[in-house]
Amino acid sequence: MGDNPADRVSRRSFVKYSGATGVTGVLAGCSSNGGGGGDGSDGSDGSDGSDGSGSSDESDGSDGSNAGDAPDEVIIGSNHPLSGSLSNTGERMDQAVKLAAMIKNEAGGIESLDGAELSVVSGDNEGAQELGGEVAQELIDEGASVLTGCYSSPVTSAATRTAESAGVPFVISVSVANSILQETQLNYAYRPQPPANQMAVDHARLLADAIRNAGEEIETAGLFYIDISFGQSVRDALREELPANDIEIIAETAYEPGDTADTQVTTLRDADPDAVIATTYRSGTIELVNAMNNQNYQPKYVTGCSNAAMNDVSALEEMGETVESGFATNFALDPTSDAASEVRSRFESEFDSSFDANVAMTYAATQVIIAAIEEAGSADPDDINSALGEITVEDHIAAMPPITFADNGENENSLAPLFQIQDLEDRVVAPEEFAETDVQF
Repeated sequence: MGDNPADRVSRRSFVKYSGATGVTGVLAGCSSNGGGGGDGSDGSDGSDGSDGSGSSDESDGSDGSNAGDAPDEVIIGSNHPLSGSLSNTGERMDQAVKLAAMIKNEAGGIESLDGAELSVVSGDNEGAQELGGEVAQELIDEGASVLTGCYSSPVTSAATRTAESAGVPFVISVSVANSILQETQLNYAYRPQPPANQMAVDHARLLADAIRNAGEEIETAGLFYIDISFGQSVRDALREELPANDIEIIAETAYEPGDTADTQVTTLRDADPDAVIATTYRSGTIELVNAMNNQNYQPKYVTGCSNAAMNDVSALEEMGETVESGFATNFALDPTSDAASEVRSRFESEFDSSFDANVAMTYAATQVIIAAIEEAGSADPDDINSALGEITVEDHIAAMPPITFADNGENENSLAPLFQIQDLEDRVVAPEEFAETDVQF
């Protein structure tokens, strides 16, 4: 898959937002209104680079930097799974990119570029490893000055390496695996969200403190993880962080996408840990809960570390009482921010879709992109990249401190807050500065 130019056209949608009018044009359809969530895929290497010139051909050939005329538009390339098993989340992440661009255009566009509008070009990677780099290249060829994506960590790994070859900055929307940025030095890739190691740090610390401060005990844990780079990265970090917080790991069970979880649940039930910590995608978590119900197994705490299902309203309703009072760490919309609440309401109204942690983080990542374009005063990828390397973004909707990047592209202030499931809704309970309610048992 991936060599036929006709196939490439079918995986792209071209979307431009102008003022308050919303979508002004959609060509070359991709799937919409996704179904249930799903599992991830494996990674691949990127494809050949390109000149990476991001400016529109309407800009009189200028890159918008110290030139006579500012470009009329700056193109953001959105590389997400718009079809396939991850499309339920991927489509909403793509919509978050579009909403951030829409709201900026409604506010007058890029001020430093005389009101240049933001356009979003969307590519469908289908959640498939071999399409990460290919779709990134297609978006670059369509004139994208900066890219974002991809949800599945292996897909993102491929896409960031293609962007690196092309000299086009890539701001990760959601992808957890440490290896994306920590095994290879990339000069054009940035991750606002916490990576796997930080997810594990926050999960172990905040979970232990929240339970113990509420007068309860947690001494042991069992791990249930998807057996790809995403799950393996979180598992490896939890192996260090849980014991550091006086929680002993007494069982580990790997899950293959599409399989049942019966054998894994048997292992966990026999070990009988205080907490089962699930690191997988939506469908894998639902399969875990179904298998637990089938075996009449209910651990004291059902928790998720970087687990989309524990922050998804429909998934929580499907899993029901088994996950009530459970915990999860993930990136989050700041529940203490009125601006964040307004974005959530606008998203749900504009797209008639649910707004979860993945959508919130994607919107925040796009806010970082927009701030960098504004700071650069240019549509040139290198200028935007230079701005990303120096920028501090305080005005964002994520439940974390100001976003600023270390030399390896990781956010120096990344945070994965702790949620508790209360009345089948995910509520932030820690740390205190972002908490919307107290822990309840």
